Amino acid sequence: MALSLDLRSRAVEAYERGEGSLHALATRFGIGHASLSRWIKRKRLTGSPERLPRSGGTPRRVQAGEEAMLRAWLREHVSVTQLELARRLSEATARPVSQPTICQSLKRMGETLKKS
Repeated sequence: MALSLDLRSRAVEAYERGEGSLHALATRFGIGHASLSRWIKRKRLTGSPERLPRSGGTPRRVQAGEEAMLRAWLREHVSVTQLELARRLSEATARPVSQPTICQSLKRMGETLKKS
């Protein structure tokens, strides 16, 4: 849960005015001392203790068109392994794709591989 900009500003301003130590002010405002420390640092760097925007995570490594290729390979080669699928996709896309990435993609696609 993100704390309000008002609380962040009041806590940082109290620290800047020298109203107490980092730990004392954190206790006074009911926040963690690590949070207050981050807010002070952020204000020094950006001019505001405001929360940074969230990045939205990393993009999926296997795109929708590539999922279609995986499905086709699964239909053609019933006993293909995740490692083999990773190698094939790496060659087809000219970028590294790992076995765990293939595993996550298959789960998301609702596909399973039978162990041989």
